[in-house]
Amino acid sequence: MEKGFDAGVVCVNHLVQIYMKKITTKEIKITKDSIETELQSYKEKPYQCIFEYIWNSFDAGANVVDVNYKIPESGIGYVDSLEIIDNGHGWKFDDDKNTATFLASTKSETNSKNKSLPKGKLGRGRFAFIWVAKSAEISSGNKKIILDHDTRYSQENTKEQIDGTKIHFSGLNNILSSALLAADELKKQLLLEFGWLIKQNSLLQIRINREEINPKNNIKKIEILGKNDFSDDIKNELDNNFHVEIVLWKEKPSEWSNFYFLNDQRNEIFKSSTGLNKKSDDFWHSVYVISDIFSDGDAESEEIINQQFDFDDKDRKKLKNKVKREIKEKLVKLRKPYLAEQSNRLIENLSQDNLLPDLPEYGVYDTESYNDLLKAIYIISPSLFVGRNNSEVKFICATFAGLLSSQDNHLIQIILEQLQELTEDERADLAGILERTTLSNVVKTIKEVDHRLEVVDKLKKLISEYEKETLEVKHIQKILDENFWIFGEQFRLFSTTEGALKNVLIKYAREILEIEDPKLDTEPRGELDLFLTKTEESNGVQKNIIVELKRASINLSQDNEYVQLDKYRKKILEQSMCNGENQYWEFYLIGKDYDKGISELIDNANQHGEKNRGLTMSINDGKVKIYVRKWSDILEAEWGTKMKFLKEKLKIKANLIGVTPAEITKDLTGQPK
Repeated sequence: MEKGFDAGVVCVNHLVQIYMKKITTKEIKITKDSIETELQSYKEKPYQCIFEYIWNSFDAGANVVDVNYKIPESGIGYVDSLEIIDNGHGWKFDDDKNTATFLASTKSETNSKNKSLPKGKLGRGRFAFIWVAKSAEISSGNKKIILDHDTRYSQENTKEQIDGTKIHFSGLNNILSSALLAADELKKQLLLEFGWLIKQNSLLQIRINREEINPKNNIKKIEILGKNDFSDDIKNELDNNFHVEIVLWKEKPSEWSNFYFLNDQRNEIFKSSTGLNKKSDDFWHSVYVISDIFSDGDAESEEIINQQFDFDDKDRKKLKNKVKREIKEKLVKLRKPYLAEQSNRLIENLSQDNLLPDLPEYGVYDTESYNDLLKAIYIISPSLFVGRNNSEVKFICATFAGLLSSQDNHLIQIILEQLQELTEDERADLAGILERTTLSNVVKTIKEVDHRLEVVDKLKKLISEYEKETLEVKHIQKILDENFWIFGEQFRLFSTTEGALKNVLIKYAREILEIEDPKLDTEPRGELDLFLTKTEESNGVQKNIIVELKRASINLSQDNEYVQLDKYRKKILEQSMCNGENQYWEFYLIGKDYDKGISELIDNANQHGEKNRGLTMSINDGKVKIYVRKWSDILEAEWGTKMKFLKEKLKIKANLIGVTPAEITKDLTGQPK
């Protein structure tokens, strides 16, 4: 028995060995081509290649970075080598993430979108030299490594002790050599890339052949604010060291316009957008806030700091928010005369480019009044003139020429308020200008009003006369996709037509919240009908509307349609990025009528004062609300009243040519039936 058993074991082992021989393990290779593909964005961009190594120096704690190279005495010739030297913590050669592993970095765990440093996290920037030099020799401590264009590298001990890091680039190509010879342009590019950071911390230096880069060379204006420049309820809570530096830049820096919250040593605690980016103007600015109230520890983001304040010191959180709000108000006031100055140049440029209309053809003979109107419109909305081609700008200028002949100033002001939400100061400015102008050809300027009247009238027809034939997606949603003003002015349509909730929230984080690499806290499921959003310029409040549409024949129930919308609310608010101090959410459920359960919800929410609008829920101090609306309430009670004055004033007759839901949808959207 024992011999038979041993023989069986041998046989099994032999079979296992044969099977194992068929299994092979191989290592994925990183080639020169794969590195070049990953670093494609640096190709033919010598300045960006240099920037990567300077950012690495600051990430390593350096406060002085020297960029040294020898310029031919004649100023003409060739630069064959370059050195970048810093006094940082040095290069950790024993960690493979810094040497042998591509797309890995020891900084990836400490990188945060809410802090300026460390900048790097992908582990690829150290290879940027492949586009500008043959090799990079990196020395730190008593070691050095040499990187070249293939995937091999050599490492050796040195007699020289290097405090910090020294990188020697040899075999420079023509692109980098030419960039280094253009010394003034190099200094300018370094200034735009790093000037805002050096201004934040005066201990930081970048020197080109011992000549220091000075951020003052790109500063247009500095506004200094102390605690006495703030309201009494704020300044009484601030110490004498509190101060704010608002820096206006001559040319656009590489960084967004941000708040930088610093402690007394000017070390950055966190940063956040000022809310004045993407305004199509040249109001480039950085705001440095130095105060003890922002020195709470090692938090990596404003959200974490806010959470700490929630649990530890709510009064301090309120103080922080008040400081931000008042600084934002001061920024808006600074921007206004800045835009006024730009508006003067606008008229000159329009005239030089022959974009202004022949005013007498429009019955306008007061050139000064027309120019003043264009300036006022530019201050209110620069995007009307910036980033458009000449034909578009010419059309806009001609359109405003058509405003100058009738005496009805009040009407044109109403129309402009429909098109652009104005602050009180801007509305007063515009009204003052209109007092000394005449308005003409009003009908030519009210195409939008005419269209809105048509939409309201035809939607009424769909809901009342074609209740059973009118479908949710095919008809109603198509019309509202292009006419979402029904839910509020100045909103932009962010998502529509059954957009997957997960994808919509990631897109929202990137495009609206400006989060570079958003992560969701949960995996929300579901599809949204309409997602509208807007950010109010005056106070930075970010408003969002989620609309769930139901066909005209459906009566809404609490157990079905309402529960579905409430699930969307919960899934959205589960995401931490959707719970900011300045974020407001409104959820709308719209149908023909609703059941007793929803009616009771509206009655129970009566204390919030919006029963007439179908409010069923108001939580988080009114920042989150749910409404259930009847189509009749929206089209008759709400928009019917709003449009009545304009309809009577302009004597516009209803245009009800369409006789079927498909024809009405085509009339209002231009889509096929």
